[in-house]
Amino acid sequence: MDKRILRYFLSFFIILTILSTSFIIADNVFAKDNPPKGFETYYMRGYGFNVPKSFKLALDGYDDVNHLNYMDFKKGSKFVNISLERHSKFNKNLMDSYSIFNWNGLNHYKKSIGGVSGFYAKSNGIKSFVFCSEDDIVYINAKGVKISNIVSSINQRSYKPYHDSSYDFNDDAYYESDVYDDSFDDSFDDAGYYNYNW
Repeated sequence: MDKRILRYFLSFFIILTILSTSFIIADNVFAKDNPPKGFETYYMRGYGFNVPKSFKLALDGYDDVNHLNYMDFKKGSKFVNISLERHSKFNKNLMDSYSIFNWNGLNHYKKSIGGVSGFYAKSNGIKSFVFCSEDDIVYINAKGVKISNIVSSINQRSYKPYHDSSYDFNDDAYYESDVYDDSFDDSFDDAGYYNYNW
């Protein structure tokens, strides 16, 4: 009797695990690969930006002066302009501490749009949104398109410095020994090069 109950319990647990895993995977795939209806996803540095299918890509490339990747889409007087600065001086954690962000002489105020936290402003029918993901900063200008649709496929990430752990004694000892070995080896290399006699 006990074995039979245990088998039912294990079978139920395995089925439940498979179903929940399937739902999680399907949900992640849906969020990343399915833009809103009537939109197409364009990628820049791994970020997916959704643009209406009726819009035409007018310009894209890299601006050497401002160090920005950019994509410009148009349809009549409507447009979507996206610029991305890689490894900017701003990062997600730093921007989260701001209450106002000034861009193009216009104050942008904190706002979360489509699950992305950033800074938003609207002037003369043109909406602009600025946000960071890790240490990339993204600038969006749009007219005739909801910002929430443009950014809905983006998974925003916090900035995680590569060297955020402090040294302990073992790290320090390893580092010092490595430096010593390198300098000792270099001294022998130099001696051989200059024909020193030891």
